Amino acid sequence: MSTVASEITEVENLLAVATFDGVKAVLNAHLAKLKKSEIDLAAKKEREAAAKSTEVGDAAEKKPISVAAISKTAYIPIEDFAWDQGEYGSQTISIFIDLDGVGAAKDRVETNFAANSFDLKVTDLNGKNYRLFKDNLEKNIVPDKCKAIVKANKIVLKLQKVKGEYSYEQWSSLIGKKKKTDEPAAKKDPMGGIMDMMKDLYEDGDENMKKIIGEAMLKSQRGEKPEPPSVGDF
Repeated sequence: MSTVASEITEVENLLAVATFDGVKAVLNAHLAKLKKSEIDLAAKKEREAAAKSTEVGDAAEKKPISVAAISKTAYIPIEDFAWDQGEYGSQTISIFIDLDGVGAAKDRVETNFAANSFDLKVTDLNGKNYRLFKDNLEKNIVPDKCKAIVKANKIVLKLQKVKGEYSYEQWSSLIGKKKKTDEPAAKKDPMGGIMDMMKDLYEDGDENMKKIIGEAMLKSQRGEKPEPPSVGDF
């Protein structure tokens, strides 16, 4: 029982035994004051309890997602996308991913670029998580110059190409046919590097070029010395 409630009980007991009107008047006035204080105190406690309840609710709503929860997130692989390297000499590869409403989740779009890979993650887009991860790119990229552009319903990844001796490298596909672990062996074997270059020229050349390179490659595989083509062959 509170102090005010105890005092009210005591005053009421005194009123029950009081006989003089003056004494009763004083006791009644003090009793009225005590009861008003009791009402005010109860109202104050209710206000404090309501405020505390609101603060707890706000804290629960603003509670951040824990790192442990994010680490266990399951992602839906993004299988449908398009890519384009633009015209000859273009500096970038563009990758287009359509995702309805992704603009509203712009702050939950995460990208990680490496020399030979990229990783795109979209967390909590309409209750779902999406990921596009590609490694073993056909050619290396410049990670610190790559970026992601988030639009209303689309994400565009810009992969910065590596500049060659004369211009930016041309890509024939997004993903390489061979793992990059094969590259050191090719560097140790100069002929292997030349053969790879001839294969690239064969794939990109016209019919006459393919015929010349095809014959040269065939003779090389047989151990024969290929004859240099004349100017009239081109």
